[in-house]
Formats: sequence, C-alpha cells, structure tokens
Amino acid sequence: MNFSVIGFHPGKDELVFEQSISLSVEDLIPLMQWTNSNECIGVDFRLTTTQALEIERLASLAFPQGLDLYLTSSG
Repeated sequence: MNFSVIGFHPGKDELVFEQSISLSVEDLIPLMQWTNSNECIGVDFRLTTTQALEIERLASLAFPQGLDLYLTSSG
C-alpha cells in the first residue's frame, strides 16, 4: 500500500499539493485510529492538525500551511 498526503485550499476542490509518504499501514493504524489494515482502502481521510504534524514527524517531511490535508492510498 502506498500513501500520499494531498491538499486543497479551504472551500476549493482543486488539488494544489501532493506528497508521497514512506509510511506503512502499521505506522498509520494507531495515528489514524483504524481497527485493521483494510480501513485505509478506497477512502481519503481528512487529517486533523495533530495527525498532519505526526505524519510530518514520522516521515521527516513538512507540509504547506493553510491547506485542508487528506491521507490517501493506492494499491
């Protein structure tokens, strides 16, 4: 499973940011509060500020400020 964080300006539906992240399902389960590894399939998850900051820390990345961020996955 490959994960990315995508971002949109608030109130807009145009994708303005996308960053692949090198984290596994196992890394993300506790942070996203999933109960199993299938919960990440086919859904984009709106990230809270806390979740975005933790993903930044775990993946050694920095995301742009002021965007609505989502965690997305692909096979």
